[in-house]
Amino acid sequence: MTILVAVPIFRVSCRVGIDKGRPWSIIDELLLASITRVPKTIKELAIHADLPRQLIVASLARLMRFRLVEVRVSANGASFLASGYGFEAISSGNPLPFFPKRLVRKASFVIERATGTFFPTRDVLIKSPRKIEGERKVGADVRVLRVEGDGPTMSQEANLARLSEVVAQGWDEQLASIDSRTASVRDDEYMVVRVVDGVPRGLPEAAGDELRQIVDAVAALDSGKPGLTVQYSGPLPSRQLEPVYHHCSFSQDDLIIGGSAQRVEFEKLIANAHQRVIIHSTFIKASDVEALFETIRTACRRGVRFSVFWGAEYDEETESRNAAEAVKIMEMVSKDVDAAGRFFVDMRTTGSHAKVMLVDTSAGEWLAAVSSCNWLKSPFRNVELTVILRDQAVVADVMGAFQQIIGRRGLSDTVATELDLTKRDLKRLAPKAGDARIAVISGEAHDALLREASGTASERLVVGCHKLGSTARPGALLQGQVAASRPGVAVSVLYTMVSKPMKNRHARELKAEAAANGFRLIEAGKIPLHGKFLAWDDDDLVVTSMNWASASSEVDFPDAEIGVHINAHGIASAALEQLMRIFPHLGWNKDGAGDKPAGNNVTGNDAVAP
Repeated sequence: MTILVAVPIFRVSCRVGIDKGRPWSIIDELLLASITRVPKTIKELAIHADLPRQLIVASLARLMRFRLVEVRVSANGASFLASGYGFEAISSGNPLPFFPKRLVRKASFVIERATGTFFPTRDVLIKSPRKIEGERKVGADVRVLRVEGDGPTMSQEANLARLSEVVAQGWDEQLASIDSRTASVRDDEYMVVRVVDGVPRGLPEAAGDELRQIVDAVAALDSGKPGLTVQYSGPLPSRQLEPVYHHCSFSQDDLIIGGSAQRVEFEKLIANAHQRVIIHSTFIKASDVEALFETIRTACRRGVRFSVFWGAEYDEETESRNAAEAVKIMEMVSKDVDAAGRFFVDMRTTGSHAKVMLVDTSAGEWLAAVSSCNWLKSPFRNVELTVILRDQAVVADVMGAFQQIIGRRGLSDTVATELDLTKRDLKRLAPKAGDARIAVISGEAHDALLREASGTASERLVVGCHKLGSTARPGALLQGQVAASRPGVAVSVLYTMVSKPMKNRHARELKAEAAANGFRLIEAGKIPLHGKFLAWDDDDLVVTSMNWASASSEVDFPDAEIGVHINAHGIASAALEQLMRIFPHLGWNKDGAGDKPAGNNVTGNDAVAP
């Protein structure tokens, strides 16, 4: 007796690029390191490394082939020394240069929807609903499995991980690129398993026990039953939301505070870009892009490619207005002989409020900027904060967050795929130690950090944001009250404007309430603050896109807000000193003077809005 069990699947297919080549071994790297300064003969290397002579010869031959080692001939025979290129490569601390051969293949895999297991398409029999119905018409006993519940994750990141495992046919191969034009996902097909006399035929060897049990259960149904309904029992979508801290170096010069300084740094990043600039700005405006266009054009002339994304979607009007600006920008670009074909603006909103920029360098590294500044819709008159990140592990985390923002279209999103593959390469680099601790934060990590700051601050806590809204009291103000309740802790919350539905009278009430609880709610005044930051004591600073006093994190879309937490000697003090030069009424000094009001004894703008 033969029964056909039809299991619903997703089928993913695309054309991929594969890098094929033998990576360097630890023996290759050790040999190269041992001859960086003093030349050695093959015999000396074999004795020193306690390795067979043949292995030493094979390794040296390959190192010489890639110009990493040169031969020295003397009266005593041939010896070997690292070349200048080899010395630079081994001294960098990074993996040795890899020169693979690029292969192009078609790739396809299926994900069965009962337990989330995936298989190469070649290992399974696939039929459409029409073909399954055709089997029934000719008398086949077909049982269809129906699956309820969330189902396997089909995120771009998850499918890239599956694809990487499927396409590599050996230890010397790895996924290098995806042709997004060929990427497709089908969800209307079935994996068909033939069960002959109770024995499943055609089920891949990689199938787990749970899937096999489900197939057996479907096959065991009475002949009158057309199928079985089960709950999805595979892994659920999950993400590492806890910030990952990296020990690295950080220079206070990479903290940019001000208005015009943001434009200077933005143009500097573009001017130093090697081949790639990727930007996410919540809002975009054609006239502001035009003001920056000479810098953009010059970079395009050098061969730099730009990808621009935007996230405005507060309401339909805001989204439509920014989409119209995107069209205007692309019309302007299309008329420029240098920028056309090198500067692209995505036509759809990402829904994210993040401000992030990624730039590659001629040294093969990447820089990331995490900011409060909408670079492509800004006259650069507001006070903003930007952090330039140079540690490659931290930059890789920024890339991961950026990928989550734009990767909703799956493998068809070229830039998201580019970020995932680049992130993979950056994470392989050797970490560089330093005195700072840095983490990229998103979503609820903002709220957790605010609670941590309010609970641990011993001298001061300062929160800066653009808007004061309805979430201020349960958010920033409540945490400010917690910190201010401890003796000796000065707390200030700085904002620029009131956000609807709040009105100025509500702001006055909140200021009086804050003063009664021992801290200050301060309006920025003539110079608007658009920056969003959190600083406590001397060594902790968070720069973010999150409006601490008017917004809350989105559980379903944590990457709607992206920030960076820096724990480094004096970073908070340095930031606040710069901010006090712009906002003197912030008024902090080492003795706490001017920062902590005594009960209701507060006068002027600190207690009542103008």
